[in-house]
Amino acid sequence: MSIDLELVYRDYYVEELYMTADLETGILYNRSGRRMLALTDDFLIGLHLALEGRCGDQAGRVLHSCGKRWGRSFGEGIASEWSGFYQKPFRAFPLALFQSLIIQEFAHNGWGLLDLDYQHFSGGVIWLSLQGAVMAEIRPTAEGIMPDLLTAGILAGMYSSFLGRDVDCLQSQRPAADVADSRFLISSPERIASLRSAGDLMAGHDALLQRLLGLKA
Repeated sequence: MSIDLELVYRDYYVEELYMTADLETGILYNRSGRRMLALTDDFLIGLHLALEGRCGDQAGRVLHSCGKRWGRSFGEGIASEWSGFYQKPFRAFPLALFQSLIIQEFAHNGWGLLDLDYQHFSGGVIWLSLQGAVMAEIRPTAEGIMPDLLTAGILAGMYSSFLGRDVDCLQSQRPAADVADSRFLISSPERIASLRSAGDLMAGHDALLQRLLGLKA
């Protein structure tokens, strides 16, 4: 089996090259020229609370929808950047390279430590683990809900772009005393909608994963 050494040895995320600050304009760019923006926890908490005040019970739906729309655009953008850097179509990348790139993208953007599980991919399901998720502590005391709707929407949009077909995402685990990571399930919009409509979304990641696998693809 031949190995593409150009892919193996080039690193898009070399620390000293990945970001550049233009001190005259006060703008931070990544190595592809994309403008970077830092948002504080207070800003994100304020955004969440403002949407709750304005939209009430529909705030979660709005957050998820906005996240998905932005995530799809973001996914298209980084796939284009990777393709340009490696001079190879994104969809021709080995899976190991893709996983490395997306994990580093999350870490370099301060979105948390990502891990991916593709063992159920043939069954139409991917799940992800994320430590330090962006919105994980926005509503730490809320009962009966998964708090990170924005990240779930972003992941749905990104993977819709990566896979070339529409998918949706549901948070299946929130950080707690006995678990450090958030977990997210990705599958077709129809299957995720069926899982949502069945209720009891706090049943736990393993239980929700098995229910999702049991739904018709």
